[in-house]
Amino acid sequence: MPDKKRLNVNDAPKWFKILLVLFPLVGIALVNVGFHNDLYFLYPTGEYIVNNGIPHSDILSMHSNMHIVVQQWLSSVVFYFVYSRFGTLGVSVMTYICYIALVLLVNKLCRTITDNFGIACIFTFVICLIMSAMFIAARPQIFTYLLVLFEILCLENFVKTKKTYLLFFIPLISLALINLHAAMWGMMFVFAMPYAAAALPIKAGKIKQEPCCSFVKLLICGIVSFAVGFCNPYGWESMSYILTSFGLSAINNRVYEMNPVSFSDGAGVITITLVAVLLVLAIIRKDKAFTTRFVLMFAGTLILALLNIKSIAYFLIAGVPAYSYMMKSAKIEIPLPDNTKSTGSNKKRIVLLCTLIVALGALAGVLAMRQSDAPAENEAAPVKNTYEYMDDMVEILDKSDEEVVLFAGFDWGQYLEYKGYHPYIDGRAELFMKQNNKDFDYLTEYNHIISGTLYYKDFIDKYNFNYLIVSDREIYLRSALLRDDDYTVLVDSGEITLFKAK
Repeated sequence: MPDKKRLNVNDAPKWFKILLVLFPLVGIALVNVGFHNDLYFLYPTGEYIVNNGIPHSDILSMHSNMHIVVQQWLSSVVFYFVYSRFGTLGVSVMTYICYIALVLLVNKLCRTITDNFGIACIFTFVICLIMSAMFIAARPQIFTYLLVLFEILCLENFVKTKKTYLLFFIPLISLALINLHAAMWGMMFVFAMPYAAAALPIKAGKIKQEPCCSFVKLLICGIVSFAVGFCNPYGWESMSYILTSFGLSAINNRVYEMNPVSFSDGAGVITITLVAVLLVLAIIRKDKAFTTRFVLMFAGTLILALLNIKSIAYFLIAGVPAYSYMMKSAKIEIPLPDNTKSTGSNKKRIVLLCTLIVALGALAGVLAMRQSDAPAENEAAPVKNTYEYMDDMVEILDKSDEEVVLFAGFDWGQYLEYKGYHPYIDGRAELFMKQNNKDFDYLTEYNHIISGTLYYKDFIDKYNFNYLIVSDREIYLRSALLRDDDYTVLVDSGEITLFKAK
């Protein structure tokens, strides 16, 4: 019998447990809804694929001779269909649905790992709240997070039940991931490695490890999943995409999420604080539980998270649930007043509270969506925002009586592509490296022109630009053009400037 004045959450009524499972949905208020910056190149790519098929040469920038691998081709098609039919609202709703699915999968994974409902709910709340604020947005990653969670759930249930049919889902995950987000396809094997290591019968002196499951079955599953990876429009190029696209200094210096964590940004502060709290808990916790696969999962994803901000998400959805195993025997109790009312009265009160929480979360999400800076949804404001200035520039380009040869850099290239132009470069950093495009190292050239190591006149003459859109972060090029009488300023917002060659 549970204590009359303290109730163990594991013994709580079903309706109360449902409330705890749904509570992380308050994170909806923090989700980045609407038109994410990546959609500016995903949308036109999806449109092209639907109408013309899979491209193998670049269709967006001015470098049509570049060989490309659209490693997010299926995600591009999904976003194209959703946005073309339902607009920003449809993209926002899809993002919300993915977040809800994330909450349910994280909770299910933590419960599967710990067999402790209270601990699972606490860890789910922390994980999902951070994920909602930092990583949930309309990008292919939202599909990747769900697929990774599903993979780990299948593997964990296989370990617990030894039911072979659970491994049949892994090749399907491989098929989905290689087409939705090929850059992360190889990571599914990384997340399986702790299970493979724990499945090996190891004996070294006094150390002896009993296999957690059949290594042979895991190996066969891995071979089949690898073979399934070839089922994509680009074959081995998609499968090996991560090898030629990550860890390059030219990209890391340009893409924020590829930077290592530090106290200089919010993501680093949150991650380091979370790790510190977990380490303190590990030290003070007397009744600890350890197992090989979870130690490896936690340590491996933590190393990845410290190496770059992008990987913090995988530490949260894989490493932190693995850590929860250590807390599996902890008791989470809630105090009950002496004058506890009837069960029916309490049930109505909690259901009302649950409804209120969900309603407030939905309302906050709607308000956030309405405040989105998506250019398709913005209303006129007393002070123009950057996108409105950009639209003024597009209007000028549309009225040009000569062919537009346009320079636009890393920050705004994809928006110009969304508007139908073909600028010099955009945010798809890895595609502009020679090792990927088999043509020329445009990204390094771009880094040289904005750093001043390449003379701007030589650069402009090489491509015969007659219009240049330069941001305030491209300081050298902007200041050089402002001093050059051969170029006229047509629009200047302070953040971006449109120049025209005379």
